Amino acid sequence: MVKQADQFDWVSAYLDTHGLLTPWRRISAVFIAAFAADPLIMLWSPVGPQHPVTRAVTMVASGLGILGAALRFKRWPTRRQSNAWLLIAIGAIAAALLSLSDPYVGLMGCTTFAILGGYIAYFHPAGYVRANLAVAAACVAVLSYRLVAATGDVALTAGSLIVVVGLNIGVPFGMQSLVQTLRTDLQTSDRDPLTGLHNRRSFNNSAYELVRVHRGTPGAHLVVLVIDLDEFKRLNDTQGHAAGDQALVAVAAALRHSCRATAVIGRAGGEEFVVADVDTAPEPTAMADRICHAIAEIPLAITASIGASSAPLSDAAAPSTDVIDDLIRTSDAAMYEAKRAGGNQVRHYRE
Repeated sequence: MVKQADQFDWVSAYLDTHGLLTPWRRISAVFIAAFAADPLIMLWSPVGPQHPVTRAVTMVASGLGILGAALRFKRWPTRRQSNAWLLIAIGAIAAALLSLSDPYVGLMGCTTFAILGGYIAYFHPAGYVRANLAVAAACVAVLSYRLVAATGDVALTAGSLIVVVGLNIGVPFGMQSLVQTLRTDLQTSDRDPLTGLHNRRSFNNSAYELVRVHRGTPGAHLVVLVIDLDEFKRLNDTQGHAAGDQALVAVAAALRHSCRATAVIGRAGGEEFVVADVDTAPEPTAMADRICHAIAEIPLAITASIGASSAPLSDAAAPSTDVIDDLIRTSDAAMYEAKRAGGNQVRHYRE
């Protein structure tokens, strides 16, 4: 599995924009609670933990799982919370399985790591998948040794290993391949074919990801700029559509050069562009002026009217597409104010 950035935020944003995040949250909470309750049930089984210490370990592990399920049922976690949860889950699963008195039951229970590995591969990078696999391998090795020592049945152990190892490798690899394919398709289908910038849907998804990553950050503001080219219709009419396309490509290049690497840049349609970024300044004067000047310097006699607005993220209770839509609307109003004032200038929205 190749090394990649943590995809938790963009996958969560994708699920949310398609109305799937709440069902995912509730279903995953139910499954977590069910798997966490299983070791508790085993306390009443002859093959379950028998020693007071292992019984205590089992109760703690199950308690952590049930607590995690309750928190998830209430609210979808942040990326950091999910990272912390899965590390706790890996340790709790290992502790519960090694506490069982029957090594065969414990060995087959290692398939639980495969289920967790599928979740990790879907939402997190390969490093966490490898960590889960390493702990699973250690548990499998210990329990296999115990099984052979207790029963002498090498064939049973070998057959069990085929199932457990196959699932622990196959499920995460398959899930990660699915996510990589999904990401590639989204990147190619959500791009404007002329400029290579985000189209409107892709812009909203990526801007939503910015909100998720930076929500609760002290002093952080989500900044949105709406950029409309002045006299673009005249350029098309006098010099032809080829010149218009050349201008759009040049503007896209100017935006990439003028914005930070963290900025999300999209073409909203026609001669209108939109930029989103996170800044500590509530009024992005420097960025907006830099873009305005860069477009004016393009040797095609075009300028831009730019509208800007922002919203604080430090007190955001939860990420929402509403804040993005609201900022686009207010920036659009400010852009028309700049255009009415003669164009080639920036206006900040003020209520």
